[in-house]
Amino acid sequence: MILRFMRIGCLGAAVLIVCQSHSMANLIEYPHLDPNNSQDFVNLGDLINGQIGGIVVGDKIFRNFFYSTLPGDDMPDAVDVNVFGFQDPDGNWGVSFHGAFIDLPGGGPSDALLRFTVEVDPEALQRGWRITDAHLFAGGVGVGDNSVITIDESFLESNQTLNAFATTLGGPLEQVLSDWVYFEDQNEGPFKKLRVTKDIFAFAGDTNLPARTTVIDQSFSQELIPEPVSAIMFAMFGMGLAIRRPSRCG
Repeated sequence: MILRFMRIGCLGAAVLIVCQSHSMANLIEYPHLDPNNSQDFVNLGDLINGQIGGIVVGDKIFRNFFYSTLPGDDMPDAVDVNVFGFQDPDGNWGVSFHGAFIDLPGGGPSDALLRFTVEVDPEALQRGWRITDAHLFAGGVGVGDNSVITIDESFLESNQTLNAFATTLGGPLEQVLSDWVYFEDQNEGPFKKLRVTKDIFAFAGDTNLPARTTVIDQSFSQELIPEPVSAIMFAMFGMGLAIRRPSRCG
């Protein structure tokens, strides 16, 4: 099967779609005021069923998407989730998931599982760029009394986790809507590739309001990591210059 690339219309963001078929996906223009965000989105269902093979956003490739929900719960189907490319305020590239991740009052909780991989694109990888940080943000969050919504994130390659939540269980509202990890703090990484798992859990308790979040942003930082051989050669070159430099003593 031939891989084809399609550029999404954007304002300043290098965003491509990788299509695994001879026909291009039909993208709907979605304008943004922020020039760092793509104008178009792709459907999570198309990313899962193979109609679209992945998304290239700036210097990163996102693919191998998987999504599931509990039978009969209130979380959206994959076809009701849209995926955008974006750049966070610190210049890190990522993807944003837009959908009604929700639990309605009455009945049991709702839960959704989302998986994907992120990797450094081949050109940046060859130059020595590696993933060092991961950032999570939840938007459009709301809970009623005795309710909770959480986003728990883990990585197959790391023991570190991310968590965002809002809860009124047992008291007034408590919320932490963003989180980040620096992998090298735990002597992990930097990474060429990460396999990401998000669990989105919501429970609307004895209230007339749903527990919800509608935006989940995910971005990753990269740093230029010199190859060991290159670092050694650079050090030897510096030593050579120091040896050859004429002495001014005496």
